[in-house]
Amino acid sequence: MSTIHLLVGVILGLLPISEVRGAIPYVLIVMDGFNARIIGITLSILANLLVPFIAYPILDLLDHLVKSRFTPSFIKNFYNWLLQLGRKRSLGLRRTSYIALSLFVGIPLPGTGAWTGTLVAYVLGFDRKKSILAIEIGVLIASVIVLLVAYLGIDVLAKLFLAL
Repeated sequence: MSTIHLLVGVILGLLPISEVRGAIPYVLIVMDGFNARIIGITLSILANLLVPFIAYPILDLLDHLVKSRFTPSFIKNFYNWLLQLGRKRSLGLRRTSYIALSLFVGIPLPGTGAWTGTLVAYVLGFDRKKSILAIEIGVLIASVIVLLVAYLGIDVLAKLFLAL
């Protein structure tokens, strides 16, 4: 089992662009052996589950910086307008919003995932604990989908090209 491959899998799980969509296929391709793959996949998923706990403090810091007296007023005005718009539009959607947030994070397409889900929940003013739970469920859904698609896809390709 290669430590560098495990580390790359964890980093891919943490990165906003790749998340589990990049980490799981990477681990399946580069890791040899069932146990090594299970460990790599587990660590990649755990890394992606940490994203809301990293993203929320970053967003809080950004909020604090924008509200500082050194921030130009046009940036403050735009930031406040964006937050008010998002929160005003989300008022009637609270109950189903957490399910939608889970599905948004859980469908492994570009632009979706834990980072974007956390940003959406923050801008819309969702309850933090409920949002984190919804995002975590979404990450698990995405992990299962990506694992199935990647594993079956690699298996089909291997059978096609190794049979030649």
